[in-house]
Amino acid sequence: MIKFIKYYALEIYTVISMFILLIAGIIGDLSVIQKFVLVYIFLFVLHEWEEMSYPGGFAEKIANMLGIDINTEMKRASRIPTSILLLTFTITPFILHNYPMTILPLAFLGLFEGIVHIFFIRLFKCPKVYSPGMVTAEIQAIVTIILFTYLIKNNILTPTDYFIGAFVMLVCFIVMQKAITAMIGYKYGDVYKNLKKQLKQKRGA
Repeated sequence: MIKFIKYYALEIYTVISMFILLIAGIIGDLSVIQKFVLVYIFLFVLHEWEEMSYPGGFAEKIANMLGIDINTEMKRASRIPTSILLLTFTITPFILHNYPMTILPLAFLGLFEGIVHIFFIRLFKCPKVYSPGMVTAEIQAIVTIILFTYLIKNNILTPTDYFIGAFVMLVCFIVMQKAITAMIGYKYGDVYKNLKKQLKQKRGA
């Protein structure tokens, strides 16, 4: 069972997400926050497939950049922490939609994805103006901007709420990264030391 979950983590995440979308469609009469959450759910499913499978290659690029080996089993299992994070970030605001602040970690993650995927073009030295997952990442960022416009225009949240939302996203993202690095047999600090080393070598080349 554990091997099955590890190997089909992305597919399991996709099925759960599609089930949530189906249930939401049956329920109907959704709030604005819930509708935004559903958009994010759909986009993050597409994003995971764009990064990992079609066209894919994101995990391999990260592994090459860090100078580590990653096999198919590790690549697939790495979707477990990511799926847990995404499901937590989406289910929470969908259920607690009367507390709009709960959508902020999800929104900031969408914005963050849009920014880093542009940065990855240069970091990966991509031959084209594209990094795996970039198309859906930029759409996520656009949705976040629209959401923020809605929230600010209607004076729904305070500046403190946005700070807390960004902080929660960052902390949870780091925890997710630590879990992934532990799964492939590395310490979180060692990964960044290796990254720094690889970047120095590429600059010197």
